[in-house]
Amino acid sequence: MDRQSLWRHLRQWENLAADADGPFRLRFGTLFVADADAAREILVDSADNYVSQSGFFRIGPEPLPQALRTAASRELLRALAHHDLKSSFDIDSAIHELSDSRGRLRHQRWGVGLVRRYFAPVIAHQRHAELNSLVDAYVESSVIADDIVGRIARRSHRSVSRIRAGFTEELRRLPAREPESDIRDLVDVVLSLRGELSPADRAQLLQRLILSTVGFTGVTLEWVVLLGIQHGYNTSAVRPDQVRSLVRETLRLYPTAWRLAREAATDHEIGGAPVGKGDHVLIGTHAIHRSGAVWDKPLDFHPSRWEKLTDDQRRAYLPFGKGEEMCPANGFALKALEHLGYLILRGYRGNVRVRKWKPHARTLLAPPAGWTRL
Repeated sequence: MDRQSLWRHLRQWENLAADADGPFRLRFGTLFVADADAAREILVDSADNYVSQSGFFRIGPEPLPQALRTAASRELLRALAHHDLKSSFDIDSAIHELSDSRGRLRHQRWGVGLVRRYFAPVIAHQRHAELNSLVDAYVESSVIADDIVGRIARRSHRSVSRIRAGFTEELRRLPAREPESDIRDLVDVVLSLRGELSPADRAQLLQRLILSTVGFTGVTLEWVVLLGIQHGYNTSAVRPDQVRSLVRETLRLYPTAWRLAREAATDHEIGGAPVGKGDHVLIGTHAIHRSGAVWDKPLDFHPSRWEKLTDDQRRAYLPFGKGEEMCPANGFALKALEHLGYLILRGYRGNVRVRKWKPHARTLLAPPAGWTRL
């Protein structure tokens, strides 16, 4: 797999979905779902028809038991609620540190760097330098290189393996945390989980939590600032409620998590299409968010549409998934995006340059290559 964007495939699938009457098979056999009701049936109503899974609370492909996933979600929310990030974050210093010598913020990386700094107390609160260095190395060599840009297959993954080994050794040195104790950061979250989890298992969970905290949120922040500048929100007169609508419209048109994958556990039907046990099902969030049957002028960027949504539009909005496996920290992510987007768009003037106006789709749906200058 090279660094080529998957965006053209996403657009093809959107076009096929517009002409299809229900779910359809992609050329490699996966069933593609681009209907909100069918998606909700998969994620919520008939979730038992699919293999239990989790994007972040898993060891390799195997999810943690449901009780442990529930505990991990609860402790994650406790760690996020522990910190007053709004009052403690220095946006000016962060932008200065991330800008190059010409004052430019490089797309597909600067948002993750800024959100890494914003959530620093949540990730590794007052931990020693070695642990935080591992966090920075993981963000650079895995979150950015793999999940956003897309690593060339011939390039060795030794650095990622070394980083995980480093996390494993650091966690081995730390005492286990009781769930009822004071949970301050993601390290506490993984140390507090009960069960037969080795330090290597907990290290893997920590990496996945870092990805969910900084990867998805950081990429979306880049989109919010880029689109905010292009559409006239980059002014000292911008209001918090306008940024709130801007964030929601950004996640509609360019959902960072552009698809949700499931594996069928039983033979059944979805939207009139037969599904066999073992079949792979792909819920195209991007296609659902761009459906002309639900959204007026779906490819146009109109934050004002969020002033009054229809019931169908609310049901078709799935940027964080739905059901037991949806992102547990989606409320905190939205608050962070609204806060940071407001600070940047109100406090800085900016301009954007891109090579080609094509989003970069890999694990995450990122802005096109280029830069933003603030």
